[in-house]
Amino acid sequence: MAQLVRAEHDLPSLRIAYRDGGRVAVCFWLVRGGAEPELVAQCPVAELGPVDFPDEVTVTDDQFSLPSDVMYELSRRMSDLGMSDSPPDNAIWLELVSPRGYLHLIPWEQLLQPLGRPLVRLPNYTVRPQAQSPTIEVALCASSTVLGGEFDPAATLARLARLWLTMSGKRTRVHLFCDGWAHEQVAELVEGMDGVKLADPARWEEVAYPSSMVSNPWLEWIGGALEGLALDVVHLVGYGYLSGGRGAVALAATPTSRAGEHAEFVGAAQLAQFVAARGAWTFLVSGPPDNYSGAGLRDVADTLAINSPGISIAHDLMQDPDVGQLTRVVELVFAGKESVTEPLPGICAWAHPKFVEYPEENLITRTGHSAMVGEATREVLDAPDTPASVASGTRYLESLQAQWSASQGGAIDAEAVAALRRVSDVLERRSVELRDES
Repeated sequence: MAQLVRAEHDLPSLRIAYRDGGRVAVCFWLVRGGAEPELVAQCPVAELGPVDFPDEVTVTDDQFSLPSDVMYELSRRMSDLGMSDSPPDNAIWLELVSPRGYLHLIPWEQLLQPLGRPLVRLPNYTVRPQAQSPTIEVALCASSTVLGGEFDPAATLARLARLWLTMSGKRTRVHLFCDGWAHEQVAELVEGMDGVKLADPARWEEVAYPSSMVSNPWLEWIGGALEGLALDVVHLVGYGYLSGGRGAVALAATPTSRAGEHAEFVGAAQLAQFVAARGAWTFLVSGPPDNYSGAGLRDVADTLAINSPGISIAHDLMQDPDVGQLTRVVELVFAGKESVTEPLPGICAWAHPKFVEYPEENLITRTGHSAMVGEATREVLDAPDTPASVASGTRYLESLQAQWSASQGGAIDAEAVAALRRVSDVLERRSVELRDES
């Protein structure tokens, strides 16, 4: 599906894959839109670093490097690709071809920084998500499982909350969740910030909403505290973990655990279910400066990008200590500002090309949204305080359409259309009820 997005939007792209499907050498192609990819460089796998990510050792991002001859060839030919019609206009779109092994875990954004162009990973779907309303609802959660580390969750939460409030370009509400031992300091730092609501960790068990799909105390607490409110953004801050090539976010065992007491690893499957249930169309995970595994967080973000349409980002606070890179991304995605002009080594992002108009075909509107979303549903999505049931139902409808379209090479057969309309009708009837009640 990434190839279809690249071809439809004539994107200047860098294609990376193992040679002949083996894991001996890695090849680099440059390709524009639907043209034939041109092989420009290759290197032995061992020259990149520990790309097999063995469990018995800790693999950090600084263990990877790009051979100088590969960088030379890419730099020499990069101008041939031209500019992107979608912002950032000087972006290079990264395409990791299957079978990719663990190539998606490599910090390509850091390795390719000398090219001088921002890197965006091609999304897995042609469907763009439909935002809930003009108001941005953000659930921002930070938890530290390390005692005496470089991660200050209180200061980090306050800085990120301020970023969302001031840089999204829209009316924004930030719902904060933190460790009990950091709560008092967070409260002091965010006092007076209009639009911030800080949840009390001491009451997490009273408000936690158990779910058959989500069994993590933090996700249950966030879901219960927000009640039926839909989210646009789920933003987690925590250490990454990688085992068997599967990533996870390390959070404290419970919101009231003592500092450094115990870690609970939240995997991509639970996070994907939680994000979908809340109707969120953006998932973001930030790793502390002394993060255990940047690859673990990239795998989580990658898995969410594969499973549903939307924007998925892994953010490295070591590479972006003043959150300047993340600020420019938020300005671009949410405020529509052309703020990204340079490489972003601290940002690993999967995003649909913005501001691209589609023809009125294959159930996609000219703005790239699903044409299956009904009028009443759109009205409820556009209103403040969107119910999570409508937002998550819309995400489900978009995901079904995207998956069925992918299986048919972009087309959807009549039976699939009929099934989508039944889902849309159920969602529309519920939206009519909610609209009439309000």
